[in-house]
Amino acid sequence: MKSKTVNILLQKKSVAFLLVVIIGFSAQAQKNEALQIQSVFNKLVTAYGSPKSAPELVFMKSAPKPTIPTLKANKKVKIEVQLKRLCQTFGKDSLNALSVVISHELAHYYYEHDFCSDFAFAIRHKSVQFSSGLKLINKNQKVIYETQADDKGLFYAAIAGYDPFEIQPKILDAIYKFYQLKEVNEGYPSKTERKAIAQNALVKSQKLYTTFQDALIAKEKKEYDKAVALFETVNQDFPSRENYNNIGVIKTLKALDLKLSSLEENKFPNRFLYPLETDNKSRLERDNTRSTGNDNGTITTLLKSAQKDFEKSISLDPNYTKAYINLACVFDLLDNPEAAIGKIKELPLDKQVSIDAQRILAIAYYHADLEKKAEDIWKELKM
Repeated sequence: MKSKTVNILLQKKSVAFLLVVIIGFSAQAQKNEALQIQSVFNKLVTAYGSPKSAPELVFMKSAPKPTIPTLKANKKVKIEVQLKRLCQTFGKDSLNALSVVISHELAHYYYEHDFCSDFAFAIRHKSVQFSSGLKLINKNQKVIYETQADDKGLFYAAIAGYDPFEIQPKILDAIYKFYQLKEVNEGYPSKTERKAIAQNALVKSQKLYTTFQDALIAKEKKEYDKAVALFETVNQDFPSRENYNNIGVIKTLKALDLKLSSLEENKFPNRFLYPLETDNKSRLERDNTRSTGNDNGTITTLLKSAQKDFEKSISLDPNYTKAYINLACVFDLLDNPEAAIGKIKELPLDKQVSIDAQRILAIAYYHADLEKKAEDIWKELKM
């Protein structure tokens, strides 16, 4: 009898221990899923590169019966953890699928689509205030919002390093099925209409992303005019700080190819490499001949145009450090080192001490006849 009692107690302890282990594994799994979602979210926010502060990512508790995958509300993007499990059904494309959904909601947020959230199906939201606000927007406006969110969402998911194009049509069907969404909802595009919107956006965004990639390739090949034309094509639909910055860099590199090296540049080539691209080193290694007056005029025109591009990039995101550094390079090349120094001083202190910021600062100090300050920086940089 005593032996039987002991066995029962041991069995109960084993079951209790097993339950603890299961609960522990479940909690850890949920934590890992949340971390993966947060990682995708952070990469997408960086890709959008908006001066608008990022929304807060909030995880909704999973209900016994799934209701909505995501929801954009005010300054928050709410995501149900089960969405990650749905995306995992796509195997190696799970993160690509997740990027499609989150990027779509971020597009609604960054482009200020009030009371609109496609994958969340906000029309099912229980909030009376939210629902009444939604009704104020007619169906045509919702179509416009969803089209833009699809366009921008896919493009920026690709910019963030994901491959959203093949998975996008599949994720929409999967969400309707998993969350048991009705195919027709009053005042909202039907599932058939919604898929047509998504397909049109897919074709458009994929084409523009290919154009973006071609522009980067042309830039690397030093096909500067082609690269600028391609980036400007992308800017017609997706004007961004990166695109304007890229255009400015290309024009500056083209100007550098025309500019003669000075005596100090020939003596200390590494010191006078502008922190735009390492490729500009080739300018210092070629056989220099006297430039013509036309070259000088072309150089100035290119640099003035690049200045506008960098200033536009900064206007889109006042915190975009690269554009400040590139603009400082242009000011120095335009024989205005004081303006170059001032532009670097506009950066936060932690950005001013970066290697690229210090490199252009040293060049500008030298050209502003502040050689001691320049030498101090070059010594610190071991140049």
